[in-house]
Amino acid sequence: MAEDSKPSRRTFLSQLWMGAGLFLSYGTAAFYSLRFLSPRFKASQPRRILVTSADKLPPGASTTFKDLSGRKIVLVNSGTGFVALSTTCTHLGCTAYWEPDKSHFFCPCHNGYFDVNGNVISGPPPRPLDKFAVFVDENDNVFVEVREA
Repeated sequence: MAEDSKPSRRTFLSQLWMGAGLFLSYGTAAFYSLRFLSPRFKASQPRRILVTSADKLPPGASTTFKDLSGRKIVLVNSGTGFVALSTTCTHLGCTAYWEPDKSHFFCPCHNGYFDVNGNVISGPPPRPLDKFAVFVDENDNVFVEVREA
């Protein structure tokens, strides 16, 4: 006759603790994995960054600042308004510099030239510089809208 196959109390408790431990460890791993991956699927939120006051940036002048993710952005007073552009050249990612005396951006890596609006004038860049929306409030504060990652 076959023996009764009931597990002993010790076996039952050890299996219960092992199951609970596995459940907690896999649950923790799944939680942190989803938390790590979820920002990639969230829509980025626009944020306005206060850059300067309009009276501190005369026509032709510029100021450079970093956005929330560390990208360098240059704000230029074109004389007809403010323009905010990424300083990262669209060719190979070098830094493009604003040349106020010539009213254009220049990328020294491969002689790329961009106009005040970031459009390609000459050189190898395949597309214009990335552009950001600019807002001036009632107190003449200049804000640039960037996307939060």
